[in-house]
Amino acid sequence: MDYRADLEVSEWKKYKTLSIDGKARSLHEWRAYAQQQLQEGYGISHIEDILEFVVEWSNTKEWIETRTSGSTGRPKNFKIRKEQILASAKRTLGFLELKKGDGALLCIPNRFIGGKMMIARAIIGELDLHIADNEAVPQIPTGVDIHFAAVVPYQMHAILQDAEATETWKKVQKIIIGGGQVDPRLEADLLTWPNEIFESFGMTETISHIALRRITGVKEKEPFRVLEGITVSKDERDCLVIHSELLPENPLVTNDIVELENETTFRWMGRADNLINSGGVKIIPETIEKLVKSFMNTKFFFAGLPDEKLGERLVLVIEGQPMGASDEAELLNDIKTDLHKYEIPKEIHYLDAFVETENGKINRKKTVKLIGKDIA
Repeated sequence: MDYRADLEVSEWKKYKTLSIDGKARSLHEWRAYAQQQLQEGYGISHIEDILEFVVEWSNTKEWIETRTSGSTGRPKNFKIRKEQILASAKRTLGFLELKKGDGALLCIPNRFIGGKMMIARAIIGELDLHIADNEAVPQIPTGVDIHFAAVVPYQMHAILQDAEATETWKKVQKIIIGGGQVDPRLEADLLTWPNEIFESFGMTETISHIALRRITGVKEKEPFRVLEGITVSKDERDCLVIHSELLPENPLVTNDIVELENETTFRWMGRADNLINSGGVKIIPETIEKLVKSFMNTKFFFAGLPDEKLGERLVLVIEGQPMGASDEAELLNDIKTDLHKYEIPKEIHYLDAFVETENGKINRKKTVKLIGKDIA
């Protein structure tokens, strides 16, 4: 199959078949099958997870509607043209060298772009799709070879805590991890896995990922490499600008601070909207969070609170009950070894629970507002 991304409008109409659990049917047949099951009162089990996308893809509209995750603002509905979905799917299929009949596993929510794109790739690449419940440790069907799966970092962490699941997932040929950053501890735990594992970079506005970073099978930490038909640059804020005629917005200016190696490779540093300016020193919280991750056993993040002298003072926010004074002092002493003096938090604040987005990411801004109430 030709995975080139030079597409004609309405080419998506050529892709009308989906294989699930080894059974290939036209999209219209899957719709009829599901309706019959419902009428007979049997339910449609895992078919229900993909039916919404099947209906959207097979109707006459030139676009589908999805929902942003809310990680960078209020969640909102978002329309994406089908030829753009087709282009995105072809880029990934080509990059990962997936072929007709390869087994793919859907184990992330279909309401977000990541799940929708797994179904789209199965339709466009003629993959054999298998459905697993969206659980911390997704269950791979027995007796089935899975060549491709997408998970979120939380799932990958949970898999690593389960010895049996770890051995099963090591047999998945290619895994992409998206929906959040891969922290250093998780990356270190995966380095020796025998399969091909990638961290993905993307968002709803880019129709899933536009770049992948190889984690396994490399000697040094790799940068993100953009997929075919995409180039990148930086703006005056050092934020990533994505260029592609195949994206809904071109160029797409992001709030992601990056180190740019060239027009096709970059290293992600953090989010501009999380940047902390303390006494004129600009601190990227995500960067120092990676450095201290090994000292933490619960959710945490760094934030800036208003300060008369500094503008913003750096604080550490931890989910859970407060530590004792000696434990807190020990933690601060430990993290000092990996941080510059201006990266050491002035205070530690504790909250019973962080505010999260719809897909489980920490909503930093809303959580910081809770801290404000706590210290007011």
